[in-house]
Amino acid sequence: MVNFDHYKEAEELAEELRKEKMESFADGIIKAMEEGSTGTEIFMALRWNVENLLKTKELSYSKNIKDKADRLFRELDKALQ
Repeated sequence: MVNFDHYKEAEELAEELRKEKMESFADGIIKAMEEGSTGTEIFMALRWNVENLLKTKELSYSKNIKDKADRLFRELDKALQ
């Protein structure tokens, strides 16, 4: 069984977002991890932020960001079930 490191993946996604000058999305992801008090609360906030990123049609972001965001969203969804 492969363990998925949600926090590491979220941090890497935030770094990629900063590289593409998408600071508001990066800030939301980092803020979710810093301000959440329980694992469930953090995961719910991360999921919400990643979902909003994926729903944003007017922004064009790299395939790498889309792939990372898609995978993180799926893994957070599984963890919250």
